[in-house]
Amino acid sequence: GGGGGGGGGTVHKPRLPVAIPPQPGSGVAINLPGGKQVMAPNETAAKAVRNALSQLGVPYVWGGTARGVGLDCSGLTMTSYQDAGLQLPRTAAQQTVGAEVPSIDQLLPGDLVVWSGHVAMVIGDGQMVEAGDPVQISKIRTTNAGQSFIGFYRPTG
Repeated sequence: GGGGGGGGGTVHKPRLPVAIPPQPGSGVAINLPGGKQVMAPNETAAKAVRNALSQLGVPYVWGGTARGVGLDCSGLTMTSYQDAGLQLPRTAAQQTVGAEVPSIDQLLPGDLVVWSGHVAMVIGDGQMVEAGDPVQISKIRTTNAGQSFIGFYRPTG
């Protein structure tokens, strides 16, 4: 006989691999607004960060995926990675892809910060870009308006 149904609507995802820290001196440089240079782990992550930063000031639109017109949080991260050549799922809670980053001090530009109903992209220097209203840069955090924090993820593995 089969097993009983799961209770409480909990989704048990397969465990993702843990992200491997890059070699010192490796990576792709990104210039942040304000002039600081940071290193992304690879070209895809660097392009995604540049794409996301190009949307600063774009209004928040629920369900929005129109770059330069209106974006929601997962629309920003999805289209930024899509234009860098990597397809992400559509919603915030589904964007737990690639490798899991075990701690905040191991985050790299391009990593995603995921909550139950929100997602943001790490840009480096302790900051992330997110679709608030408008798209803006914020300090990295793990709290978000009563939502549960899911974790840090590196879509590029």
